[in-house]
Amino acid sequence: MRRRWQDEVAPEDDEGSSEADLNEVVAYNFKRAREMYGWTQDEVADRLAPYLGVRLPQASISGIERGYRGRRRELDAQELLAFACCFDVPLVWFFIPPPGDNRPLRNSGEYVQGLYTLLLGREDQLGLLYERFRELGYAEPDAVDETLEKMSGGHHTGRTMADYRTRRKELLIALLDQYADEFDRAAEEMGSLVDRLRQLGLRAFVSASMNDLDFSLPAERRGTVHLDTDEEIEAMREARLAEEHAAVKKDQTTGSTEGK
Repeated sequence: MRRRWQDEVAPEDDEGSSEADLNEVVAYNFKRAREMYGWTQDEVADRLAPYLGVRLPQASISGIERGYRGRRRELDAQELLAFACCFDVPLVWFFIPPPGDNRPLRNSGEYVQGLYTLLLGREDQLGLLYERFRELGYAEPDAVDETLEKMSGGHHTGRTMADYRTRRKELLIALLDQYADEFDRAAEEMGSLVDRLRQLGLRAFVSASMNDLDFSLPAERRGTVHLDTDEEIEAMREARLAEEHAAVKKDQTTGSTEGK
């Protein structure tokens, strides 16, 4: 295993790659777990050794962490189990999307930020999960389970499907809390932009943004208008905007008349 970690390194990825690899997500969360505990890379190598059966050199630990947006390493399922045991975190920890990474996941049709859907399952896939849980002895809670749970102060008395649903919901809420504000801000900015476009029209909007009247003038007048003051420029913009609004209103009136 030591030799594999030292020698079997995947081809170096371009840091500006437009696609993400799942190994990168694991690498990001590996480093995050180490920093959460405040361990050095050498300390992680010592702590990982009992689970891997070999002590990796510090350079190999560094290589794992550089796998995010850098030199990618292929990781296998047994190594993920070792990471989870070493850092005392659930396996799902290593698949939580890095904040702000919106790249598509290679060869999957999914995006990094949508990785939780693959982890927790879509609503239409839950039936398949519950069927597997039943094979392990999980069942829907009945009235006795619910009564015993209340009597025990909210502690579960057995393994039920509700456990998974509860944990799934908690994780989805945590992800929503993490990304909702960012999405709302982006939507608000986009809404303001659309409102501005609707008010001015595309030509006047670009003209105002570029501070250049040629963008709002018809082709025959471009390059012929020269204004010296901000007041003159603003007056010209308003006149052009009024012309565009009048034309739109005329078109609407004509269309309404023809419809009748």
